Amino acid sequence: MVSMVRAKKSAREKHEKAREALKRAEYEKAIEIYREIIRDNPEDDEAWLNMGGAYRAMGEYEKAIECYKKAIKINPENDDNWYYLGKVYARLSMHEKALKCFEKVLEINPRDEFSHIARAKALFGMQNYEEALKSIEKAMKINSKNEDSHYLKIKILKALGREKEAEEAKKDLLKINPRFTFI
Repeated sequence: MVSMVRAKKSAREKHEKAREALKRAEYEKAIEIYREIIRDNPEDDEAWLNMGGAYRAMGEYEKAIECYKKAIKINPENDDNWYYLGKVYARLSMHEKALKCFEKVLEINPRDEFSHIARAKALFGMQNYEEALKSIEKAMKINSKNEDSHYLKIKILKALGREKEAEEAKKDLLKINPRFTFI
């Protein structure tokens, strides 16, 4: 019993050291610590998730995908595992795969604003503008002040050829942030 308590304390300490390394952008050091944690406990989905984040930050997307998939296999109900896998797929313009991940997050947590936004971006990338608009509007119901949501809504409306609505959406965004710069 005492050895099990020590092992849990050691794992917590290692997780903390790895998180500190991530905060300092010392990704290779963090990966090394997460590998130690996983060597001791291959079922630690948090370690797999965070190691995936380190690889993602380094631009090593295939390794990040592997880590996220392992985290999902261990804990498929953790929406972060799905969200960050979706973010990598989105980064690689693998919109269909990203979409499936964000939809899985929304099954677990329907009020996840950022997954609604990410889902809208994936749909936009697939040129499914009507569905993208529905998704961004759901995000805006959750948080009406998110500038990214408003900006994406403008882009979607323009892609749909709905210029008058896009101009109204632009006015709404400028009410939130009068200094917003349109690119």
